[in-house]
Amino acid sequence: MIAAIAAAVPIEEPGCFPERVCAGITLRAVERFPPRGFSIDALNAEDPAVRRLALTLGVAPQQLKFQQQVHGADVRVVTAESPLQPSDGMVTCQPGVVLCVRIADCCAVLLYHPAVPLVAALHAGWRGTAAGIVERALELIQGTFGAAPHELIAYLSPCASGERYEVGPEVASLFPHSVRRDAEGRLWLDLRTELRRRLLHAGVSETAVEVARGCTIGEPRYHSYRRDGKDAGRMVAFIALRW
Repeated sequence: MIAAIAAAVPIEEPGCFPERVCAGITLRAVERFPPRGFSIDALNAEDPAVRRLALTLGVAPQQLKFQQQVHGADVRVVTAESPLQPSDGMVTCQPGVVLCVRIADCCAVLLYHPAVPLVAALHAGWRGTAAGIVERALELIQGTFGAAPHELIAYLSPCASGERYEVGPEVASLFPHSVRRDAEGRLWLDLRTELRRRLLHAGVSETAVEVARGCTIGEPRYHSYRRDGKDAGRMVAFIALRW
């Protein structure tokens, strides 16, 4: 559906959301946007990359809502008038407000609740996950909108995979359910397994969670900070109620 609107920015789409939801993740596409690939680095409506993504989605640039991500667990309700603020999670029930999360190894958690309806977008690296951003978001959704977790549909985006995401013992100790130790004693964190576990523990149905397979470190179609360091760009995972 999105690809048919415009081919300017290649999009990978979840399969779990209904037609009333617009959701996806931008791809790196170095061949189309050399030499670095498509990346959103600025967070304002005048930035050429922001405008290109808006054109691809068929919205005004002002409808793309970003946040100053700080690797924390603050989640806020936003509207079309909400300013740019520090947070790592956004929730809206307004159609046409496109919630955008910038990632390059962290996982984006996209949520949809059909009864309200509402959508949410969370930036979940290991710090935010450990701080409880998933739990904070579900508490806000239920407390503010009366939306039960068991009715949510969730998508976990491509991110650093459990096969390639090596962590130290301090980080590993925070995730005893989702870290494996290999024969050489190295520790590997499966962030999506941890996020899925937390979603299910909070009441989301097992059949309502889609887990993307892509690994940002190992697959060049994605941006990766672990792989490319300071030269890494940023993908955007987005979700909105259709307008």
